[in-house]
Amino acid sequence: MKLKLKMIMSLILAAAMLLLFVWPGGTARLSYRLPVLMYHHFDENVTADTVVSPARFREQMTALKNAGYTTVTLQQIADFADHGVPLPEKAVLITMDDGYTSNLTIAAPILEELGMCATVFLIGIYEGEEISPNSGNPLYPARFSYEDALYWVEKGVLDLQSHSYNMHQRAHDGISGRDGLLPLSGETLREYRAALLEDATLFAQRRQEHDVATPLLALAYPYGFYTDKAEETLRAAGIRITFTVEERSNLLRVGREECLWNMGRFNITERESGETLVWLLRTM
Repeated sequence: MKLKLKMIMSLILAAAMLLLFVWPGGTARLSYRLPVLMYHHFDENVTADTVVSPARFREQMTALKNAGYTTVTLQQIADFADHGVPLPEKAVLITMDDGYTSNLTIAAPILEELGMCATVFLIGIYEGEEISPNSGNPLYPARFSYEDALYWVEKGVLDLQSHSYNMHQRAHDGISGRDGLLPLSGETLREYRAALLEDATLFAQRRQEHDVATPLLALAYPYGFYTDKAEETLRAAGIRITFTVEERSNLLRVGREECLWNMGRFNITERESGETLVWLLRTM
């Protein structure tokens, strides 16, 4: 009798789990392969692989939309990993690094027109500045302020997340001697963690001074440099999702928070036509 009761309870539990994670059409999804695209600056004058022209960006986004892709937010990704909340059948996350004004003036209107959204990782200390507080030199390309971006945040077109407060540096820059979020030579673990927490706190405080509607839950590692200790420290500071610059897709899994750590991204350049971009996503 007890064995029969256990079997019945097991069947009920299995059915409940299936209902919890059921997707439209009746197919349960406990994992999802998510591609993440990485952009930086937008300009008619394309001088590097971190610059995409307005026409090419529009072509790429239009091709994604026409191919049935839907852009998603970080909160949607977290909700899937935490609770199995369904993602669109063909989801893609669009990201932009550094916080350039062109994200607002060029990219955001195109995204809004097409019903799409993106996440921008901005460098906290450069937010809204014309002169670098580190070097005293003009910041070029220009950087936007939180006030400039709030219009697009409130419309749900852009989400503003962290690219560190002031750790977007290379050792040879002569600022701190640190390469991104890597430890300094001779730095103790305690000192390293304290430096990371201080940077994360400064970013959060500056962001909190403005009414940014979305929660701060993600960071893109400057230059893609990270360590396991950095990951642990950032999680303690409330950062749940982190990104590198490694070009690979990501397997999201329900109930596995580690699937949100060190997520890969594909750097999209002027060379990728809309057709090529769609092909890339289909082959991931």
